[in-house]
Amino acid sequence: MSHRKDYRIWRKRMGRFHLVYYISMGTPSIEASLQMAETYLAHGVSALQFDLPSRNPYRETLFIRKRMAKAWETYGGYEPFLTALTEFRRKHPDFEMQMVSYEDVILTIGTARYIEFCKQNNIKTCRISGDGVIELARMDMNAAGIDTLTFIDYNLPEKDVEFAVQTGRAVMLRNVRDGMEPRDGMISWDRRIRYLRKRGVNAPIYATAGITCGASLLEAKQAGASGAFVGSCLMNLWDDEPAMLALLADLEQAANS
Repeated sequence: MSHRKDYRIWRKRMGRFHLVYYISMGTPSIEASLQMAETYLAHGVSALQFDLPSRNPYRETLFIRKRMAKAWETYGGYEPFLTALTEFRRKHPDFEMQMVSYEDVILTIGTARYIEFCKQNNIKTCRISGDGVIELARMDMNAAGIDTLTFIDYNLPEKDVEFAVQTGRAVMLRNVRDGMEPRDGMISWDRRIRYLRKRGVNAPIYATAGITCGASLLEAKQAGASGAFVGSCLMNLWDDEPAMLALLADLEQAANS
């Protein structure tokens, strides 16, 4: 079943560049993660994406992998995360809430329970990573009205491009990956996004990874990205709130310019 959407219609509906801030949950604690989420919202953020710690977060940077490993070591299960996020959503009903989950997370929680959690908390978009059996979970989520983002790595693997064209799902396009060579010399956002559009990817394309400031965000925006996911550059500054807030303001200015 195709879930194709015309990205031009999406852009008209959204009306502006769609900036989503990613928060890795559970390190140093669930409470600390949600406290930072409160700070983001208090400073004008309108969309947050939360993860649940995977035991095999193969797409993530070392920084996120370490955070997930520590969070899993601390909690060893998902109910504390689901309960805390549900309470956070109750307190803050008006922001756009998204999720990130790997295959092992979905299999541990169970697709039905995960969908129930998403519907309870008005979550309309999830990034689901994994192959094979996880596609059945994606289809169940789509049937329940939950969009599932697909992922295209920096080197534009053919199977990822074909999957994005086939399904019509929104794409998270990675900008950098250590040790990975670009496909056919396509090192810029502009070249990679134009290539994907030419190949028939009509859904929104979100820039992710390698965005460190307003200038790098603006580069992706001007290249035609529909939006962006920003996470580690801010999380690296959680112990220096003035610096974090200055960077947040810089990113917001670029997104809204």
